[in-house]
Amino acid sequence: MKVALLGYGNVGGGAYDIICEMKGGLAVKHILARSIRPGMEAVMTTDFKDILNDEEIEIVAETIGGLHPAYEYVTEALKAKKHIVSANKQLICHYYSELMALAGENGVQLRFTSWAGGGVPWLFNLIRAKRCDEITEISGIMNGTTNFILYSMTEKGLPFGAALSEAQRLGYAEAEPSADIDGNDAQRKCAISASVAFEGAVAEDSVDVFGIRHITDKDIRAFKKMGRVCKLMVKAKKHKDGISAYVEPALLPLSAPESSVTMNFNMTTLVGKNIGRLSLMGQGAGKYPTGSSLVQDMLDIKCNAIGPCAPKKAIRADNSLERHSYYLRTSAITAELRQLGQMVNGEYIITEPLTVSEMHAMAKRLQKSDPDMFFAGIE
Repeated sequence: MKVALLGYGNVGGGAYDIICEMKGGLAVKHILARSIRPGMEAVMTTDFKDILNDEEIEIVAETIGGLHPAYEYVTEALKAKKHIVSANKQLICHYYSELMALAGENGVQLRFTSWAGGGVPWLFNLIRAKRCDEITEISGIMNGTTNFILYSMTEKGLPFGAALSEAQRLGYAEAEPSADIDGNDAQRKCAISASVAFEGAVAEDSVDVFGIRHITDKDIRAFKKMGRVCKLMVKAKKHKDGISAYVEPALLPLSAPESSVTMNFNMTTLVGKNIGRLSLMGQGAGKYPTGSSLVQDMLDIKCNAIGPCAPKKAIRADNSLERHSYYLRTSAITAELRQLGQMVNGEYIITEPLTVSEMHAMAKRLQKSDPDMFFAGIE
């Protein structure tokens, strides 16, 4: 089966290397690049039409990232009846319903396993589990950058800035890390995972999100005294009256499986009525883990394996359906905040159970007077 790659960066290059090492089944015919690299003149092109008009190309792998021109390339390829595999979580999250419908209309597949978990086969197993089960909950560590930072702060005693710099040096974090440390990357993964699990298009902007940008080594020391470990967690759950879906730092007991997830590894979990709890762990990012996942999607298309279904309806998360206690650290302490729970050593508050919606709305208000405030859910 002939394949074209859109982009030859980290993920595209990893996928290319893996396909070249395989003994057959897939072959890269074209690579769309900004410029032709010496020695790769036979496969590289700067003109997307060379790919679009080539009837031998059956699969197009989009690895360029961002919304544009990725959206235009993908829609044109789908209309030309070419299968799409993509590692672009921003594109899939933003145009999920439209692209799934367009793929169905043209009798081709759209697969995006590599957008979450890197080399972890999260989406494949989520789809497989829900064939004969009802998924009631999904959760996990879905961002390797933030897990590396939190691990380094907890186990090595590094301050946030040093941990982030080390993540950037090792290639785990981008030069501009906002999407990771502010939780937006995990927010998109939460929205897409919930969409697949609950058979509807979950709106990204309905997924409450709070990242780890303002966590301090003082917070880490407080968590250790509590016998807890901080992880940036994705959570989505089916309730009687809707679904909740959110991303926030969570303080986990040492016995929780996620507490032992080190470095840039991910752990994703689904809960089904029949299967119970199923967790997957592995490298959450990197050239070859993510490239491998992209190639697995191509092989699934070749074998006509089951893929994600088009969403049946639009869904907005309702985070008033989920509640728990919180750790809250802020300099803007008021009498009203003190009434929420117990003040500990004059440094932070452990709240009584609050809804997720209440806590995230409160954080937005507090950030106006205390931009460095921090909170974490307590599980």
